[in-house]
Amino acid sequence: MEYDAPRQGHLFGYDLGAPVSTTPPPPPPGAGAPPPDPNGDPPPIETFTQYDQAKDAYHCSYGPLRPGRAIWDPEREVQVRLDATSNEVIGFSIPNFTEWHKTHADDDGFFDIQLPAFWAGEIDQQ
Repeated sequence: MEYDAPRQGHLFGYDLGAPVSTTPPPPPPGAGAPPPDPNGDPPPIETFTQYDQAKDAYHCSYGPLRPGRAIWDPEREVQVRLDATSNEVIGFSIPNFTEWHKTHADDDGFFDIQLPAFWAGEIDQQ
């Protein structure tokens, strides 16, 4: 399973937040809902995004904030945040976002970042 960050907002006007779902998560099995299909899509995760204009940094977190560590991903030119114990990808940050955006955004100002659910590569902490 990979996480696909939703198409991120446009830089101009600093409207960089991704849409946040207001749909509640499905009830746990046995709570009136059938069990999830093991071959179906995984349940959606909430993403929280923030652009820090003073630091020119873009941040995206998957699910609630939790302790983690950051590694540099040279392929995507982003800092990837990993769970402190499991190496689950829990978010990413883009330092020097204005310059990064010029190279990675499409003509409409949007960008996509695909990250694995768990980091299997080398871990050089930043």
